[in-house]
Amino acid sequence: MSSSRIPRLALVAWAVALVTLAGLALAVAHYLAADTGHHHHSAAAALTRGGGGEITRPLHSVLFTAWHLDATALAVVVVLAAAYLTGVALVPVRSPGQRWPLRHTASFLLGLAVAAFATNGSIAVYDQVLFSAHMAGHLALVMVAPALLMWGRPLRLLITASAPARARRRESVLRGRTVAVLTAPPVALAMYTVVIVGSHLTGLMDVVMRNDWAGQAEHLGYLVAGCWFFVLVVGDEPIRWRLGSPARWLLLAIAMAVDTFTGIILMQGTTAVGLVPSALAVDALGDTRTGGAIMWFGGDAIMAVVMVVLVVDWLRNVDHRPAESGWLEQARTATFVAHTADGDRPADRDDEPRGPVGDIDTDDDAHAAYNRWLARIDQR
Repeated sequence: MSSSRIPRLALVAWAVALVTLAGLALAVAHYLAADTGHHHHSAAAALTRGGGGEITRPLHSVLFTAWHLDATALAVVVVLAAAYLTGVALVPVRSPGQRWPLRHTASFLLGLAVAAFATNGSIAVYDQVLFSAHMAGHLALVMVAPALLMWGRPLRLLITASAPARARRRESVLRGRTVAVLTAPPVALAMYTVVIVGSHLTGLMDVVMRNDWAGQAEHLGYLVAGCWFFVLVVGDEPIRWRLGSPARWLLLAIAMAVDTFTGIILMQGTTAVGLVPSALAVDALGDTRTGGAIMWFGGDAIMAVVMVVLVVDWLRNVDHRPAESGWLEQARTATFVAHTADGDRPADRDDEPRGPVGDIDTDDDAHAAYNRWLARIDQR
């Protein structure tokens, strides 16, 4: 694509992104060069916690004013925003007369804003000295931001904004076997459970609280696990799994049980999470239990809000959408297609697409393909 055909929105998005990245690089260099009178700042601090002052005041008094510069996280946020807006700008180019829905764009950008606050705002400033603040950041990164990002339909935008040949290749990958296995509901739910339980109920949390790079890995892990889970719950993406509403509600209910279990264990614990010393008078065990309460009540509240939104959307559209099938039915259909799609078809039907079409329980071609499959099994 020549520069004259690059949409203006894409040019502006990347211009802003490049200026922001240059500003971040200068800020990191300045922070590295600064001498506090004791020692120079480390590279890890400059890249993940730059600009923050000494913590002396309670969190509630600086909730909207305290900040530090997590340049690494902010750089990722800026690049993702520019890439998404580029896709938005390319939709009318690839499909004349079509525009990407504003609500999806707003949702994705809001999700990035939540991630930026969780890594740069007050809860991030206090997340090493208060486990309760750390837990608030967890909820933002594993629930709120991923739900908003997946409501933004980024994978569907990737396909819609691509040239036809590239769109077909990308859609083939997204609907392929590898992605189908990785995004299977049991796998996504297991990943969410492992991340939540494994990071909170093991000694890993003590390492995360004291190590900047471990904290960065934790943030990324939460965001990825959250998107992995919510792509099935709120997403409408071009992947093989398209869950019906009851299946989505069930996944949310199970995830709420995981959050509740983790929160209760933390609330009843007798060992405090290791905190970084500060000028604040903190009861470490009491703060750990407060973090557990935040996980229990806050996590369940967020999941409940998502469920209410899904129920309202289902009630509004129940009369205008085809009957939904659960993921088990989709698995049955996918297995059937995998065994019959390459089977022989009648000679007079060779010009038609291979594989069964329509409902596999009522379609005559599907029945014929099923009988041929059974015949091949009998011959083995």
